[in-house]
Amino acid sequence: MKRKFLVMTAIIFSSQLHAQDSTTVKQLDEVIVTANRVEQKQSSTGKMITVINQETLQRNAGKTLTEIINYQAGIFINGANNNAGTNPDVYLRGASSGNTLILIDGTPVGDPSNVNNTFDLNLITLGQVERIEILRGAQSTLWGSDAVAGVINIITKNAGKNSINSTAMLSYGSYQTFRSNLGLNGTIKKFSYSLVYDYIKSGGFPVAHDSTGKMNFKNDDFKQNNFQAKLGYQFSDHFSIKAFSISSKYNGSTDPGAFQNDKDDYFENKNSMQNIELSYSTPSIQLHLSQSFSQTSRSYLNDSASVSGFDFYSKGDYHGNTAVTELFGNFEITKKIKLISGLQGLSQKTDQHYLSISSYGPYETALGDSAKASNIAMYHSLLITGVSGFDFEAGFRYNHHSIYGNNLTYTFNPSYHISDFVKLFINVSSAFKIPSLYQLYSEYGNKNLKPEKSTNSEIGVQLYSKNKQSNFRIGGFKREIKDLIVFYTDPNTYASNYINRDQQHDYGFELESTIGFTKRISLINNLTYVDGDGENAGVKTKNLYRRPNFAFSSIFTAELAKGFTVMPSFRFVGNRLKGMYDAGPAKMPSYYTIDFYLGYTISKNCRAFVDLRNITNQEYFDIVGYNSKRFNMMAGVTVGL
Repeated sequence: MKRKFLVMTAIIFSSQLHAQDSTTVKQLDEVIVTANRVEQKQSSTGKMITVINQETLQRNAGKTLTEIINYQAGIFINGANNNAGTNPDVYLRGASSGNTLILIDGTPVGDPSNVNNTFDLNLITLGQVERIEILRGAQSTLWGSDAVAGVINIITKNAGKNSINSTAMLSYGSYQTFRSNLGLNGTIKKFSYSLVYDYIKSGGFPVAHDSTGKMNFKNDDFKQNNFQAKLGYQFSDHFSIKAFSISSKYNGSTDPGAFQNDKDDYFENKNSMQNIELSYSTPSIQLHLSQSFSQTSRSYLNDSASVSGFDFYSKGDYHGNTAVTELFGNFEITKKIKLISGLQGLSQKTDQHYLSISSYGPYETALGDSAKASNIAMYHSLLITGVSGFDFEAGFRYNHHSIYGNNLTYTFNPSYHISDFVKLFINVSSAFKIPSLYQLYSEYGNKNLKPEKSTNSEIGVQLYSKNKQSNFRIGGFKREIKDLIVFYTDPNTYASNYINRDQQHDYGFELESTIGFTKRISLINNLTYVDGDGENAGVKTKNLYRRPNFAFSSIFTAELAKGFTVMPSFRFVGNRLKGMYDAGPAKMPSYYTIDFYLGYTISKNCRAFVDLRNITNQEYFDIVGYNSKRFNMMAGVTVGL
């Protein structure tokens, strides 16, 4: 089976350099901002970056944000295909959850109330997003903590050029799922605005899996409301201001654990984020001063004796606050040399309380608002482009943390255009992850923790067709992590806490390609291989839990008639080790899914779609004991005026 699959993949990738579909051409060399904090063409950077643009998002209007990102090279999101509201764990290049930095409009976001400071991607809906930039490899020099495996920058909806532009989307489908989106945006002289509202409601399906098929587990419902406002004003040719505010809330019912049903398990998640940025711009200098605040609130309640788990009552409340102040600038020394410099201050705090009651009596834990920490950083990066075929970036970042002290990261990233059709790139960089507030302050906390430190090296080649309308890229990487933060239980005293101990050694490669058979027919493929192990006292162990060694995705797009588009897609996920405490066999089996999208342009401003997913009705589990979506569908219409 594996040999046949590899042969099929090799055939697909060997046939890539052809003329490119006109829609996909726009994606091959788009202007990006995430790689180096400056606007530049993708071809001028030696970093591995993927852009999911607005056209691609519109063709996936029936999916969630995590389902779309899950199709990209190097990424596996555990929970993306489970019931709505399932916490998504992002594994980029096999790195553990919390080692991928999430940005919203270039501002780092996280949740200090979570164990690993991870941001919940459920809080962002597809209707809020203009585009997504995915940057792989260690990126802490410019982006700071958590950018160990890479960065996902979610860029929100921008203002349109007309004074009033409106958009709407309505869809309905499986599990009694209803989604709606309303948008209003425009530019009036020097003032720009973008307003977005999203509403989602779903009857859902059972979160936990009924292995007997006879227990009649209840469906777990879900409801979400999101509002986003983005405003801007151009004072003069040089000075401007912009601000955005995002308010997200979702709630629903869930189950207490794998294979366990409960009629009264509820959750509610809230997030609000505000950001304001002042900018000064001339042809040679761009300065940006920004301030952001984010507040998260999570609560869980089980208040009945119907639970089949350990507790018959439990309640948890978790709150987190993050503030980020940043001043950075792009300085053009010459037409081909730029300096990016900045200062960043980050502060976080959390307040948590948990109470459970069982037959053994009450159990209670708390983290007061004294659980807080701050980090101050200074960074510089030199960017050289287009010098005798060379592009080059080198930089460093100095960090000072209020608890653990100082650390330093670096980046060295040359690339060389052998010709107009071939580019080689090398990246040697380091990254770090700050211990979370839970790891520092909880009952298992340890204030002597050091940050996780990693080094990342990668090498690759990118090929273009003669007219640069086709693209093939392969890159291999190796990542070494030391001072890994682990949860440790003493075998003699059974006392538990977080410590720095293990090392981690990961490696792998990614292949991406695009082919256009005609201007109306295209094929996009990506393949990912990841492996690695942990090491403690010279003893190695396989520990890439819940993460596949091998994954493959393929998306075929064809406009069969004017305005009528079909898009079948295929995704294969290889074997994975189960989680340390998961039920089931040690190795989870591979699986595949096939989706089929149909879109029809009714008029210039109106488009209808049907999105059929997992059409072969595969039963599979990303997490043992928790249901994934079987065959399901969404149908809807999008309107723009």
